[in-house]
Parts: sequence; structure tokens; C-alpha cells
Amino acid sequence: MQKKNYKKGMRCYSLLLLGMMLFFVGSVANAQKQVDYQTTRITVKATNEAVEQVLNKVGSLANVRFFYNHSELDFLKNVTIDVKDMELRNVISVIFAEHPVSVAYQPNRTIVLRKAVKQQKDMQKVSGVVIDAQTGEPLAGASIVLKEQKGVGVTTNMDGQFHIEMLPGSATALLFSYVGYQQEEVRLANRDLSKLKVKLTPMANEIEGVVVTGMAPRKAAGFTGRYVTVKADDLKRINPNNLLEALQVFDPSFRIVDQNQYGSDPNRLPEFNLRGDVQLGSSSASSFNMMMGDYSNRPNMPLFILDGFETSLQRIVDIDPERIESITILKDAAGTTLYGSKASNGVIVFETKKPAPGKLNISYSANIGISVPDLSDYDLMNASEKLEYERAAGLFNSVSLMNYYNEKKKEILRGVDTYWLSQPLRTAVTHRHTLHLEGGDEAVRYSLGVNYGNQYGVMKASDRENMGLSFNLQYRYKNLNISNSLSIENTEGNNSPYGAFSAYSKMNPYYRLTDENGKYQRIIETKPMPSGTAQQVITNPLYDTQFPYKDMNRNFSVIDNFSLEYFLLENLRVQGQLSFTRSNGRNEQFRSANHTMFAKEEDITKRGSYERNLGESTSWDANASVNYNLVRDKHGLFVSVRWNVSNRVSDGVVLSAKGFPNDNMTDFLYAHKMEDRVSGSESTQRSVGVLGSLNYMYDRRYSVDVNVHGDLSSQFGNDTGMAPFWSTGLRWNMHEEKWLKGTPVSNLALYVNIGTTGSQSYSPYQAKETYSYSDLMFPYPSGDTLGAQLMGLGNPSLGWSKTTSKTASAELGLWNGRLNFTGSYYHNYTDAMLLENNVQPSTGFASVTRNVGAVLNEGVEFSLSSLLINDYKRQIQWSVGINAAHNRNVIKKLSNELKKMNEKNLSERNGTPPVYEEGQSTSVIKLVPSLGIDPATGKELFLTRDGEKTFVWDPKDKIAVGDTEPKIRGAISSSLTWKQLTAGLAFTYQLGADRVNETLINKIENAEISNNVDRRAGGPDRWSTTNRYAKYKGMGLYSQNTPSSTRFLQKYNEFALNSISVGYRLDPKQIKFLKTCRVASMSLTASMQDIFHFSTVKQERGLDYPYARSFNLSVSLLFN
Repeated sequence: MQKKNYKKGMRCYSLLLLGMMLFFVGSVANAQKQVDYQTTRITVKATNEAVEQVLNKVGSLANVRFFYNHSELDFLKNVTIDVKDMELRNVISVIFAEHPVSVAYQPNRTIVLRKAVKQQKDMQKVSGVVIDAQTGEPLAGASIVLKEQKGVGVTTNMDGQFHIEMLPGSATALLFSYVGYQQEEVRLANRDLSKLKVKLTPMANEIEGVVVTGMAPRKAAGFTGRYVTVKADDLKRINPNNLLEALQVFDPSFRIVDQNQYGSDPNRLPEFNLRGDVQLGSSSASSFNMMMGDYSNRPNMPLFILDGFETSLQRIVDIDPERIESITILKDAAGTTLYGSKASNGVIVFETKKPAPGKLNISYSANIGISVPDLSDYDLMNASEKLEYERAAGLFNSVSLMNYYNEKKKEILRGVDTYWLSQPLRTAVTHRHTLHLEGGDEAVRYSLGVNYGNQYGVMKASDRENMGLSFNLQYRYKNLNISNSLSIENTEGNNSPYGAFSAYSKMNPYYRLTDENGKYQRIIETKPMPSGTAQQVITNPLYDTQFPYKDMNRNFSVIDNFSLEYFLLENLRVQGQLSFTRSNGRNEQFRSANHTMFAKEEDITKRGSYERNLGESTSWDANASVNYNLVRDKHGLFVSVRWNVSNRVSDGVVLSAKGFPNDNMTDFLYAHKMEDRVSGSESTQRSVGVLGSLNYMYDRRYSVDVNVHGDLSSQFGNDTGMAPFWSTGLRWNMHEEKWLKGTPVSNLALYVNIGTTGSQSYSPYQAKETYSYSDLMFPYPSGDTLGAQLMGLGNPSLGWSKTTSKTASAELGLWNGRLNFTGSYYHNYTDAMLLENNVQPSTGFASVTRNVGAVLNEGVEFSLSSLLINDYKRQIQWSVGINAAHNRNVIKKLSNELKKMNEKNLSERNGTPPVYEEGQSTSVIKLVPSLGIDPATGKELFLTRDGEKTFVWDPKDKIAVGDTEPKIRGAISSSLTWKQLTAGLAFTYQLGADRVNETLINKIENAEISNNVDRRAGGPDRWSTTNRYAKYKGMGLYSQNTPSSTRFLQKYNEFALNSISVGYRLDPKQIKFLKTCRVASMSLTASMQDIFHFSTVKQERGLDYPYARSFNLSVSLLFN
């Protein structure tokens, strides 16, 4: 019955959307006329690139084909071009301004290029300069074409000057145009043609481009959603090794969630957040799950799309940055509804570089980096200071303890002053190399890439190695385009055997590293305690590093993407895509029998352990679409229908063994005994979807977007059927209005959208009743039947959570883009969240997954940029930018299971575990109010919920006192270009957040004196009989066990210098050696990352793995 409902729903959606498309196609097909494609407007940018590469870009943007003979046309000069919203014919004139090429525009969007034949007749010469009518500045790159021969023309040089030759009488006038300026027609009769001075008047201009959605590209002028697109070259100037971290600088709503504990660990997968939280739940740190593409443990993770297909976070993190062309962030319903049930957290779209036609080009890029541990947040005592601190605290009052003090004093006088923090650390050298070959012609294009990189961590023996091979092939024949992309990727990461970094911050500096033989001993010493009846055993954290150790993870993947595109008509195309991915993952952990974890194990056959996790995943994703695009007079229409189906199967097995008495025999095969049972997991996910999209634009002023998406998934209950998601939006390009012509406004647009999406953070079998055989088959091995045990209750009514998103945005550009502003307000309401809900105990289970929760997420964001200097004559450009975002998350509904969890978390004395309550923020901090240290007793005074003073800490007195979410966060950046030199700065900041300073609790009050090395522990802020008005309790011999309270709550403001970069582009023609090596272009870039970090909360960072400062040198070479 349910299958019939599925099929019926699928047919209804498909027929409805197909009918909608056919209606529009049929209504305009008879009236369609041949469009003059020479006037197609495109935006293209290239810097010192080969002509073939630029033609490839133009061909893709304007949907035209270029035909020419490589042997006849030898393009020796590279092209630099930066035009926006320019007609195709003028763009081609700019490209061939310095090449003797004739251009012939043929039917069927075909352009034939031939070598220009020199005219034997005397040529008429026209020279002059083009300037801005308002400022008088020369306009470099302005286009000049003959009025009667619009395919013939030149562009101005950096000084705004031009020279053009033509046959006498071949043109009566010249047409001058430049992006952002009104076109000017200059008659040639009765003029001095050797000294023309042409003034162009600025006008309102559409900063037109293409929005990369991962599906069919959309014109930016008609797109009703908020998006941010950043070129990979701009990202690499911020951080050449981590494009996602650099992306934070360009968009304030995209951020990497703070993971203070893990610092710069190269094997730690980061967690991302886009416009706050739309789901509840804590994030899991299982790298194995993430390696296999399981997002269920990251409830607010955005959806990642690579070349049109969904991909895992692991692949995005490990992909070679040199392969990436651009990254686009889709923030609201206008873009996210295209992905329906998976996109409520936003979509990050990665586009890789496509092969360019022309003769064989070879490029090589390399990055060499140095990472240095950042220990600026650690302020530790030296040996003398620590020993004196212990003496002042009364640790050595007895005679026997005084002997211990004298012994350590002698050690210090002998020079013992061990800096334990440096022992597990190193200065790490990283390197990455990419070799890329590409070439072909208009029919066949190809590219081959090989990359290798090894990122060494600052903790010894930790690293992450990546290697990959990619091959792209494109074939074009008339109206048919076929492409295939094959990638083979291998990643291997090793974790450090030195353990948690925090262990070294607790070691006393008067301890020796090794014994008299230079070896690490498990026990450094047995230290007497002040009580005289007990002793403290001091173990050496370096001891385990002497023995065989393994903690590694490896992933090998093969990905193949196939695409077929056919133009039925000039504006009607059908497309089919198929993606196949096969991944194998492995995680291994080995501990020697001599490891301290087995110190108390007497049975030698149980010492030593080996655990091996093996996983594999196979997925395929297929889609087919029909797209129609029409531009006629003032009307623009885009209609698309897309069907997709996907299947993903993954499974894993965990093998465990014990007993490795010989350190020379560490293979899994040499284990004394395997675990009795093998554990594992399996998941299968299938989904089917259909999408219909409609966009209409009138007169480049008004546009409307409509998207309808239907999804079926095996993750949800059988009763839910197909889930509908939708969006609609409106846009008004006010700068196209006549009443704004001639004003400083070059761009002014208002757009709004509303729609619904779902979330991807679900487990595969949450709606199903699942059974296990393992617990019942082993006790009865002789039975001929197997018993199954119910593992969880199913919910046939379980459906998607739905996020209703509303967004209003504005764009403003002044003085031809010299000043730009964008701003947005968003309001997201997520209802029917999937949360655990309590059920009757008689069911045998505590809870079942239901649609019960709701969260409100809203905020504002803006960005402001200005081109302060734009001196074409001196070739100087200086721009600055600032962006900011404010976000808040409010819980509207909760399940009773989460309320039960709140009771447990509220009772915790230490830390600030999450507390979810209706009406409160998802990141609220709840603490017991503190009145400080009582001057008379030295005890902490608390304030009860009834307003009374007490010395007793009671969790029932906890109230909301702060929020870890900042009031505002953002970035400040600046870039400078002077001829071939570029430089840039990038800062990030956040203001108004709250933090509980755990360092104050654990290193000042709760730390035991004998193991506390923090210099602040013995400071003047301690209570004593002579210092009664103090911040902290008096020094004690043992841990104070101070609970968290508002006394340790601090306002958290942060300002960090993320990046400094300097780059230089060399001209190979001026360097004989480079010219001899056939180097067409060469660039060098030096950059630094994480230079400094200022925070109002002084606490230790990187407790398990320290942070690091990085220095990188990059070189890029192009051979032809």
C-alpha cells in the first residue's frame, strides 16, 4: 500500500512539473526568432592568461563555439581582461586588441577566427585618449569599435590611450564603451583624428554574473537569494592550505565552530556553522563516521556540493586547493530549496577547474609551510618559582618534607629546569605539490592532474598525507557535450603518541626528563604528601613514546562523474549526470604491552591491544534535467525540471585483539587472543526527488523565482509519503530605473524570498524497528534457530523537520563600484525537529524518535567594501572591506527527553554542559550567582533563587547569566595591488560573547598545588588573613573542588590577525632563464596565518593539541 502511495506521489509531481515546463516551451516556441548572439552580455575576468584559456571561458559563458587553426594563429601574448556586463562582440574585440585576427560570426552560435590579412591600401589612423567625464581619470580597457563593423575594434591601454587603423571610408563613427559608463558615439568627419579626447559618463550598471548553484547556473541579475561567491585565488591568498578557514573572512555568517581543546590538530575534522543553529543536539567527534560521510552526528553542518554532487566533509577538507575554481555559499530558501530535504543548514558549492582548449599547457604549483606551536596563552612558573610557591603554601612544614624541599633545591642549583611544554612539540615543515596538464581543441579537451601533500602537525609524529590523481575529458560535437571526471584520492593521518598536551602543562619543572642512563622511566618519583601517611606517584608522560604505537586513519576513494548535455534547440537543452563513489576507510590503534594503560594488568597475555575499524561505502547519484532559457526583447525566462535518485550503502566492522608481549611483533596476526565477538554497523539510504524551477525577468528590472521540490527517503516513516519543499522570491533592480540614471548609484537592488527546506542530520534507521541477533545467537550455538532482539521502536509517522526561511536583502553600489554595500535580515523557524521523546516503560524502551521540537533562528548581516584608490595610470588599486553578522537562536519547543537531560546537566558542579529550555538560547550559560569571596571566612558566597546569601552551592539556584554566541562577529580585510605586486591583510573579530574561564577554575582554585604550574596560582589575588578582599580562595594543600559560578564568567571579545600575504607576478619575457624554460607565467606568494590572537578571556588554549602559527611560501608556474 505504501509503495503505491510513493509511486502515485512521484508520478503526480513529475507530471505536474513536466506539464509546467512544456506549457512555457510551447507558448514561446512558435514566436521565437533568431537571437543576435553577438549582443549577449557576459562578465569575464582573466589575468595574464593564455588566449585559449580566455576563449574557453567566453565560450562557456556565452554558449558559443570558436573555430580556428592553431598552426595559423599562434597567440604569443597572454591576455588580461576584466569586463562586466559587456556585449560578446566587444569582449572579443578586447581579447584580440593586440592580435592580428579577423572575426566572423556564423549561425548556430559559431565564431570563426582567421589570421587578419594586411591591407595593401593606405590605412586611416585614429588615435586618442578615453577619460572619465567626472574625474578626468583615464579608463584602461575601454572598448572602441567601428560603428559599421562592430567585430573590429581595439581597447585602451593602462593610460587610456588607443590607436586604431581602418580602411578609409569603412566607418563613419567610432563607438566607445566601458563597463559602468554610457556608450558614446564619435563621428569621424571634420575631426583631428590624431588627438581624439573622448569623455565617458558613468551610469548605473548591473554587476552581472552567474550564480553557481551546483545545478543549472542562474543569472545573478535575476536571482532572488543571498549568495557569496569567492574565487579560489582570493581564498589562497588568505590561507593556501585551508580554503574553508579562509572563507570566514569573506562571509561573516560562515564560521568554524571553536574547538579550543583540539587546536591545530591536522587530523581533527572541523565543524562549520552557517547562520547559527537550526537544529538541536550536540556534535559527535567520530572521525570514522565523518570519513564514511555520516552527517548524523553534526546536526548543523551545511551541505557540501562538489561539481553538482553531494560530497562528504572529509573529501572537502582533503581536496587539493589547486583543483578548486570557486566556492559559492547559498544561504536562504531561493538557493537551498534546490536541494530540498538536505539544505536547511545552508549549501556550500565547490566548482573545480575545467580543461581549457589550446596547445598543451603544463602548470606546477608548490607550497612550503612552517608551523610553529603557539604557546602564548600558557604562563608557567620556572623551577625556582614553583618550588618557592609550594613552600609558601605550607607544603614542606614537616621535617621529612623539608628534606624533600632541600633535595629539590639542590637539583635546581645543578641546573634542572625542565620546560615540559616543549617535549612533545616540534617546528613542523609541510609541503604540497600539484602538477596539471591540459589542452585540446574545440571538439576534445582534456586535463590530467597529480597532487601530493603532507601536513605535519606541531606535535611530534602527527601528520596528514594526501595524494590524488584526476583526469577530465570533454567532448563536443555540434549540439552534444559529453564530459567525464575521474578522481582517485588517498588520505592517511597519524595521531601523536605523546598523548594530551595538557599533561605536560601540569609537570613540575624541577622533575628530570630521564634517569642517569638517559632513559624515560614510567615513575619519575614517589612524592611525599603533607599528611605524611600517603605518597603521590608521579608518572612521566614521555614514557609511552619509547614503545611501538599506532593511531592512524586511512581513506581511499574513487569518484567518477559523467555528464551528457544536448541542445534540442538553441535555448532548450537536456542534461543527464551520473556520479559513482567507492570509499574504503581504515582506523587502527595499537598499544604496546609496556604501555602505562596495562601497568596494573598482571596477566601478560592481556597486555598490549590492537583495534582495527574497517569501513566501506558505495554510493551513486543520478539526475536528469530539461532546461529552457529564453531572452526576447525585455523578457527573460528560465524553466527547469530535474529528477534525481540516489543510493548509499556503507558498513563497518570493528576487530579487537589483546596480548602482544613482544614489541617486535606488532602485527594484528600476532595477537594472543581475538575478542570473542566482532562488532560493526551497516546503513542503507535511498532517496528520490523531483525539482521544478521557474525564473522570469522583465526589462532587467523585475524578476520572480519559484521552486518546487519533492523528496522521498528511506530514512523516514512509511506514512509520510513525499515531502514537499518550496520557495518563491522577488527582486527589483532599482538601478535600471530611468529616474536613477545619471546618479552616483551604479547598483541598487532589493530582493526577498520565502521557502521551506529540510535537514540532512539524520540516522538511517531512526524510523524503523531494528533487530539484533548477536545477543541471542552466541549463548545457544547448538540451536537450529536464531533469536532476534528488538533494538528500538519504529515510528512510521516520522517525517522531515521543516525549516521555514524568510530573507530580505539589499545591495547598493556607488560611483561605479567604488563603494559597495550588502545587507540581509533572515528569519528561520524549524518545526517538527527529530528528538527523542519518552514513552511508557511498559514498551521496554525509554524513548522513541518523534517530530516534537522547534527552534527560531534569526539575524542580520552586512558587508561594506570600498575601492579607495583606483589609479589606472600608476597601476595602483587599494580596497578595504568589513563585514559583520548578528545571530540569535531561541528554543520554542522541547521533547520531554531533553528536559530530562537538562535536569542532569543542571546538577553538574563543573563545566557548562548544554541546557535546553523553551524560551532560552541554544547556547545559554546557566550558573549559580556568586557574591565573591567572603572577607571574614575566605569562603565563596552564593545567592539563592530567593535572594538570600549562602555558603552552599545548590544547582537549583542556577539562572541564565550569559550566552556563548557573540553579539556580533565579522572580518576586516584590505588588499593592495601595484603593478605586479599584491599584498593583503585579514582580521577576524567577535564581540559580546560570554565564557566561563575554565583555566581560573582548574589552574587557580581547583588545581592541587603540587601539580599546578600556572604562574597566576600564587598571585596577589588569593585570600589570606592579610589579604581579605580577594578574587580567589586562599591557597590550600589540596584541590578546593570549587564549582562553576558567575565568579568565573567573563565577557569574551576577540580580535585576531588571520593572515598577511605578499605576492609578485614575474614577467618571463624579461628573465632569460624563464623564457628559455618556456615559462609563460610565474608568481610567488608569501603568507602568514594565525599571527596573533587577542582575547579578553585569558585562558589556556589547545589543551589536547596546541594551536600553531603558520608561514607559507607558494610558487606557481605555467609552461606552454
